[in-house]
Amino acid sequence: MPSPHDPVAFYLGSLGIRWYAIFILTGIILAIVLIRWLAAKRGFDTEFLLDIAVWVVIFAIIGARAYYVLLKPIYFFHHPLDAFDTRLGGMTIHGAIVAGALTVWWLCRRHGQPLLPWLDMIVPGVALGQAIGRWGNWANQEAFGTPSTLPWAVHIAPDHRPAEYIQYPTFHPTFLYESLIDLATAIVLVWLVLRLPKSRWLRDGDVAWVYFIIYGVARFFIERIRTDSLYIGPLPAAYWLSFALVIIGVTMLTIRRTLWTSLPAHAAPAPLSPRADSAVPSEAGQ
Repeated sequence: MPSPHDPVAFYLGSLGIRWYAIFILTGIILAIVLIRWLAAKRGFDTEFLLDIAVWVVIFAIIGARAYYVLLKPIYFFHHPLDAFDTRLGGMTIHGAIVAGALTVWWLCRRHGQPLLPWLDMIVPGVALGQAIGRWGNWANQEAFGTPSTLPWAVHIAPDHRPAEYIQYPTFHPTFLYESLIDLATAIVLVWLVLRLPKSRWLRDGDVAWVYFIIYGVARFFIERIRTDSLYIGPLPAAYWLSFALVIIGVTMLTIRRTLWTSLPAHAAPAPLSPRADSAVPSEAGQ
């Protein structure tokens, strides 16, 4: 698999538009389209989704970048302005998940929307966005694995190779592995979201917990062959967050069927509100 010779797709005047940004933006747009379609299918307020989408995306991007910066404190201490430059990548999906989930929780609470059904409808879009966004790593020649001679191994230019592997031309395309897993996950989650209202064994929130488990397990195994892992203590940071996602997913699936049974299995959609009333944030909230 060849890699792009230039991470810049085209120029608008002197401004270079990078493939990384194009893939990320495409993933975000298609994620919103999918979530809106699921919300309409389930009878939820699609205008609420459109109102909160920009805030969720903004805080998810901030969280993704902030977590990456925190994992490289020495570098960014000496180069503080680089913390605001995302043109070459440097965002973590774990940070985006945490910040995005907290933003959804706050906005649902503020506007009287049921949190768990919205999380269920959002995670298929997240998985789809990840599947597309991972190709930004391909464009930047980053997030690849150990050397490989497999037919689908990706060619990495010498200036992008780790020093210990400088003599190897091709590597495991871990971004491709994760992209395919994310796409398959999105398909499964969409099926679960559509099936959930009629199911006797599915509960609100189950789709989100299933996503946590699948992604946590998949990322753990993919991280084992990546060459650019950032560490927290003795283990890659992705290990710790993957462990946390799996634990949360398994725990919540269990609790929803044992201790936390006071909530109905399937919450009804909140009443549809006029467009003006659902704006986020409202002028009164400033």
